[in-house]
Amino acid sequence: MTLERFGASTISNAVLLASALALATGCDDEPAKKGSATTTTAIAVATATATATASAPAAVTTTPRVMPPRPVPLGSSGPIQPSAPAEQQMMAIQYTIAMVSPQPTDALVDKGYVADIVKKLEVAARTADKGKTPANPAKATKGNRKLEVELGKGCTEKTPSNLIAQRAGSSLKAAFDAGVLVVMCHDDKWECHQSTRDAGDVLCLAAPRH
Repeated sequence: MTLERFGASTISNAVLLASALALATGCDDEPAKKGSATTTTAIAVATATATATASAPAAVTTTPRVMPPRPVPLGSSGPIQPSAPAEQQMMAIQYTIAMVSPQPTDALVDKGYVADIVKKLEVAARTADKGKTPANPAKATKGNRKLEVELGKGCTEKTPSNLIAQRAGSSLKAAFDAGVLVVMCHDDKWECHQSTRDAGDVLCLAAPRH
């Protein structure tokens, strides 16, 4: 009998059957001596993954900024009147303190920027004042995190941002990037605190000058 009678497909099927039997026999004879190539590869992949996971740096987590209760909703500047309940006045004080408290991710203070902007705010105060400007009207406080501008009259919720942006040639963002967190104006009746972190976060409260 010749191979031609079987045909190519018959020979191919016979080869596949022989290969399958050989693999089955091999698995029965050596179940745990050397392990199959697939098992070895799986172990190598698992080991590499575990090593990479162990050596990877821990994810950096940031704590959300927590603020005390605001006496009026965000977007409203108040003002908190002298006749307001004592609880509301205390909330205003606590909130303005929190506004100037730095977070771990805030920029370090750029002392060069602060020194320059204080000089510009002194000039801005005198040109914007609607009353008699006190001596030395601008200064940095709270570790240079707060810029305070003293006016005779005319401190409103818009005054701090106008002073720094329109009259001092800077901006709230530039101040924030330099580590300044609050710009404040104060006249004979009011003080208004403008956050540089959030342009919509302004709070005014009664603070008569003594």
